[in-house]
Amino acid sequence: NRIAAFESVVRACEGWQISSIGAYFAYVRHPFAGVASDRVAEALARQRGVLGLPGSFFGPGQEGHLRFAFANADEAAIASLPGRLGGLAP
Repeated sequence: NRIAAFESVVRACEGWQISSIGAYFAYVRHPFAGVASDRVAEALARQRGVLGLPGSFFGPGQEGHLRFAFANADEAAIASLPGRLGGLAP
């Protein structure tokens, strides 16, 4: 299932950590301490074609997180995440 697939690939991505996960979304801590979540989200979109909402959209103190929706992603798309998240330079 998508939840298990998403959990598995995030575990394979050094420094990335799931803080919470539901049926359609995951709230994930990014590994770039001190870098604003909107900057990380923009880098992911521009450099890797991965869309995530900045944690700052969800309130103060959430700069270290991104929210990813995976409800419409198939397992092949989810499986591509380690290569897309790894080596990102925001």
